[in-house]
Amino acid sequence: MKYLQYQWKSRLFYVLAISILVSMMLVSLEWTSWAEQINMQGFTHGDGEGKGKMPSILRYILPFVKELILIGVPMLLTLAVAKVIGRFSKRK
Repeated sequence: MKYLQYQWKSRLFYVLAISILVSMMLVSLEWTSWAEQINMQGFTHGDGEGKGKMPSILRYILPFVKELILIGVPMLLTLAVAKVIGRFSKRK
């Protein structure tokens, strides 16, 4: 518990700032012509002949991959920025 209270305001600020930055980048990506093209084409799961069916195990794995990416990437970016800021603050 002692570690959780250590500099909690600055750590919370870093997490929130990077999360907001990643969210803004994702929203701006939605406005690109590339995203519009993908939305217009749609996504097909095969041609109805049984080809291209997704294996049933992927139904259980893909949600975890999504969570790992959406939570893990901002977490790793936050850790990297915190380490860089920590190195610069130690030098001063």
